[in-house]
Amino acid sequence: MILTIPTIYLEKGKSKHSIHGLPGFELLDKKFKNDPLELAKLFREENNKSILIDIDETEESIFVLKSILNILDIPIQIYTRNSKDEFINKIEKMGIRRIFMPINIRVDKSFVIPVIKFTELHNSNISNFERVMIDFEGTSYKEINIDSNVKTSIINLNCSTTDLIEINKMKTGIDSIYLGKDYYGVHFAGQLLWRIAEKAQFNI
Repeated sequence: MILTIPTIYLEKGKSKHSIHGLPGFELLDKKFKNDPLELAKLFREENNKSILIDIDETEESIFVLKSILNILDIPIQIYTRNSKDEFINKIEKMGIRRIFMPINIRVDKSFVIPVIKFTELHNSNISNFERVMIDFEGTSYKEINIDSNVKTSIINLNCSTTDLIEINKMKTGIDSIYLGKDYYGVHFAGQLLWRIAEKAQFNI
């Protein structure tokens, strides 16, 4: 069974993306953009088993990350483009044990997992790693052709609920899919009901 994990995109302490896609939900969208802590709580209430946070290095975002770690009971994972020792050590001290980083800047630590763009996969020998993340950059799942036993996570795949079911049938090393911007709309089963319930919950 493939695990699906949502992504929160933190920039200067705010969420770059929020719940969108339907008329009449603008205030709900604004609420979650301004309060990523509530967005993280929402994802937990939707029964997600982990959350990936794509984070910049600002103090505002670090503060939000610490707040999320304090209130959630699920593993938090990090995607960063900052390979500086000071930043990585700061993240490590928070107890985070999975950090994704582009392969061209990846630091050599066991908990730092390389991210490889799908278009550059042919230039990379992923068998050198225990786990990799492949960034599909909006490519369809039909382009997946990964012949490897390496544990593989994928992100930025253009897919729907039906596509996820088909991917689960494939014989690949893929064991987790990180849902990006698509997860913020109503592309997946049940999301419309969630949005309606949230609107009522917050009286918006």
